[in-house]
Amino acid sequence: MKPEKSGCVRERSRFGRYKEVIMMSKIRFYFAMAAAKLTYRLLRICGRAATHTPGAVAVRLCPDFLGHLKKPETLICVTVTYCKTTVSNLLASILQDNGYTVTNNSYGSNIYEGVIYALLTDATFSGKPKKQVGVLEVDERSSLKVYKYLTPDILICNNIMRDSLKRNAHTDFICYILNKQLPESVKVVLNADDLICSGLFPNNTDRTYFGVSAEKPENGVSTDGALRDIVYCPECGARLETEYVRYNHIGRHHCPACGFASPRPDYDVTAIDREKGTFTVTHNGENEEYKIINDNIINIYNSCAVISVLHTFGMDYGQIRRSFETAKIVSSRFDIKKVGEYTIVGQLAKGQNPVACAMAYRYAASFQTSSPDAKKGVLVLVDDVGDNTGNSESTCWLYDCDYSALCDPSIGQIVFSGPRCLDHRLRALMAGVDASKIVTCPTFDGGVGLLDTEKYKDLFVLFDPYLIEEGNAAKRFLEEKGGAAQ
Repeated sequence: MKPEKSGCVRERSRFGRYKEVIMMSKIRFYFAMAAAKLTYRLLRICGRAATHTPGAVAVRLCPDFLGHLKKPETLICVTVTYCKTTVSNLLASILQDNGYTVTNNSYGSNIYEGVIYALLTDATFSGKPKKQVGVLEVDERSSLKVYKYLTPDILICNNIMRDSLKRNAHTDFICYILNKQLPESVKVVLNADDLICSGLFPNNTDRTYFGVSAEKPENGVSTDGALRDIVYCPECGARLETEYVRYNHIGRHHCPACGFASPRPDYDVTAIDREKGTFTVTHNGENEEYKIINDNIINIYNSCAVISVLHTFGMDYGQIRRSFETAKIVSSRFDIKKVGEYTIVGQLAKGQNPVACAMAYRYAASFQTSSPDAKKGVLVLVDDVGDNTGNSESTCWLYDCDYSALCDPSIGQIVFSGPRCLDHRLRALMAGVDASKIVTCPTFDGGVGLLDTEKYKDLFVLFDPYLIEEGNAAKRFLEEKGGAAQ
């Protein structure tokens, strides 16, 4: 009979096995890091963006890869329904403009693998960061995985709305996911004008709110459809009363039964001077004026959010103000060019997101034409490509989206391009759009040629995130036409 091992011997044995597990985990991480970096280099040599695959390779070889990476000195995460890319890129560009080195998933690859890609490309072989600040946009669904391993110092949330219903379902589901993983120690920067967003992370006491009180809609309610993602008081269930609404549920609300109300913003846009091209942010009784980067109300909110985060980070107003003079919205989200007689506007119109798409239509309708009697031509490249390649088909989001802005008399022609062009046409007709304005094309590349560029010189290209290349091709086509006409 073998003598029984003492407790000390058994403990040393367990410790030894633990060390072996740790060592194997590190070996697996180093192997995954090497493979991911090699994949990145090969894809770049081949001219590919390489914003997802390196991260996917890393996770496949080492499932807890993100847990081995060291985070930068300061980590800022952006988690919103839409405008993640716009906000994170503005933050990153202004930080860089002020001398900080920044890791940023600038191309909008915001799911788990995309976050890993951004960090590993700016990390040493051992996983140490090479840059001071991380600015990462994080998909709402991916936050469960990301925040399990990485705790942000600052998290910004600009809006929570229904989006990609096949994937995200109701806003309550998204709130559940976000609230589940974030530690209470994180500083949160939230939109005071979004009751869903402002109610996130109730246990996080370090809270900063931003909002826009300037340019309240006439009669308190915008004309932007009837879609609302919150109607009843989250505290007592009574029906909320509305002071004003800009779009969807963005605005100010209060409960007549229990007194619950939208929080007052710490950073408040109190004035917008569109002629001068400036907006004023009030904080602690002080007013600071900044250049308008883009006059869409959504981007006024985005700008205020960025200012709130940067000031929370530690930058002074002078630094922020100087950087705003040259800051731009990333061209994959918005750009405008004057080529010959043509004014060409490219704007993201996020498919599966009824509010984002409606706001793109609204902006096109409100855009000031080159002359008072001029009319606009609008090309719509919005389509869920996945629906046509095997995913379950659903067009329900079209009926949540407000198409009424396309009725505006300043819009002379609308070209719906892509496999769902007839669905878009039907929805537009239901919204009251004149049928004579509408042209359809079943392909993505053929629609731009149907724009009447002899008649319309103010041209809009509205494109889905999955159709950025097609949108860019359409803009180049119009630019070439404008250049040839000079």
